[in-house]
Amino acid sequence: MVQNWLKEIRESARDLKNTRVMVTCAMLLALEVALNATIAIYLSPSSRITFGFLAVAACAYLFGPTPAMLVAALSDVLVYLLHPTGFYFPGYTLTAALGGLIYGLFFYRKSVGIVRILLSQAAITIFLNIALNSLWVVLTQGKALLAILPLRVTANAIGYPIYVALLFFLLLFLKRQFKRA
Repeated sequence: MVQNWLKEIRESARDLKNTRVMVTCAMLLALEVALNATIAIYLSPSSRITFGFLAVAACAYLFGPTPAMLVAALSDVLVYLLHPTGFYFPGYTLTAALGGLIYGLFFYRKSVGIVRILLSQAAITIFLNIALNSLWVVLTQGKALLAILPLRVTANAIGYPIYVALLFFLLLFLKRQFKRA
């Protein structure tokens, strides 16, 4: 399984040499920056629902984990540069890149159904949004983990079905457009 993942990562990295792949990734990057910088529903000062993840998921489905990681990480930096709030912390960029990796490993060259969507979003919600991003909040803002965790879990529980539904319709659309299994 790990060997297959490493193979997918290498193959998708090789595809970045293709001009069509680079141009499409650049357009998806611009879309993600636009969505993350303009449309956000704030559930708390440190928790929000954004829609830029759709561009990363599309990139992951079409081109694999490596381009999706690149698009997600670059978007995080560009959104910060466009709308700086506080100071830049690379941990959030790492979390964004890992999100692209997870989407890529779950969606690239796979038959994508609701179970795969539920599992990928659960992994991102639990391991990245709740665990890793909570750690970054503790490190950067000095807040107590047990004080912020209930609100972060609640916010992510609210966002989870929204993200799953949006992913389902996005991947259904991409599947039909690109005639994939």
